[in-house]
Amino acid sequence: MIERRRVALEAYAYALAIAGCVAATPLPASAQANSGRIAFNMGLDTSHAYFFRGIRQERDGVVLQPYADATFTLLDGGDGLNSIGLTVGQWNSFHSSGRGTTTGPHTWYESDFFTGFTLGLENWEAGVSYTAYMSPSHSFGTVQEIAITLSLDDTGVTMLPLLLHPHLALAVEVNGQADGGASEGAYFELGIEPGLDLAAGSLSLAVPLTLGMSLNNYYEDGGLINDTFGYLDLGLVLGMPLNVPESFGSWELTGGAHMLLLGRYLESLNGGNQFQAIGSLGLSIGY
Repeated sequence: MIERRRVALEAYAYALAIAGCVAATPLPASAQANSGRIAFNMGLDTSHAYFFRGIRQERDGVVLQPYADATFTLLDGGDGLNSIGLTVGQWNSFHSSGRGTTTGPHTWYESDFFTGFTLGLENWEAGVSYTAYMSPSHSFGTVQEIAITLSLDDTGVTMLPLLLHPHLALAVEVNGQADGGASEGAYFELGIEPGLDLAAGSLSLAVPLTLGMSLNNYYEDGGLINDTFGYLDLGLVLGMPLNVPESFGSWELTGGAHMLLLGRYLESLNGGNQFQAIGSLGLSIGY
C-alpha cells in the first residue's frame, strides 16, 4: 500500500512538472489557435478509488484514467437549432492492484469506446450517445448502452446569485449489466454544478451534486435487491487554467474531492460502507 501511494504522489508531481514546463515555454508569434470544425480533448485523471455511478470498481492502489476524444462540428450558428456535433472517443482505467483480473494485461481494467451527437438549441444542449464498456483484463463482461442527456446553460436565465448548470441523463443497457445483475437496466441521473471564478479568473470552483437512480433493474443482484436510490455524490472541484500559448489549446489542472452516499445494494458492494470519500487530480487539454 505504501508503494502504491508513493507511485500516486509521483504521478501527481510528474503531471505538475510537465504542465509547468509547457506553461513556461514560449512559441513563435506566428502560431495560430485551432479555429476549424474539429476539436480535440485529452487528459489524465488519477485517484485512489474508482466508482462508476456509485458501483465500486476499485478502492486500492493507484488508478490512472487517460482519455481522448474528437468532436466534429456539423452545424454552427443559425436560428433555432444552432449547433450539431459528432463526438468519437475512448476512455481508459488502469489499476495498479490488478483486482478482478482473469487474463490479459492485469492493470488495464477498463477501455470504453463512445460516440454520439449533441444538438444545441438556444441555451439547451441535448445529446444521444452509444458507449461500449470493455475490460482488456476480462475483469467484467462488455456492457453496451444508449444514453440521452439534456443540459441547460442558465446564464441570464435565472435571477439566482449562482449559475446551477442543471442536467439530466437516461441510460439504457442494451447488452450486459454494469451492476452484475440478472437483466439489463435503465439508469436515471439528475445533477447541478454551481461554480465560481476565483482570484480574477485564475482559479475556478465547482460544487457538483449528482443523484443516481434506477428506473428499472439497474441496481439489482439477481432480483433479490432492486434499489431505486443508487447514490448521491457531492463534490468540490478546483480548476486552474495554465498559462500556455493559445496555439497549444486550453490546459487546466483540476483537483477534486467527492463524498458518496450509497444506497443499500451499492453499500453491500462497498464492503458495508455507506459513505465513500474520493480524491482526484487531473490534467486536461482542449484544442
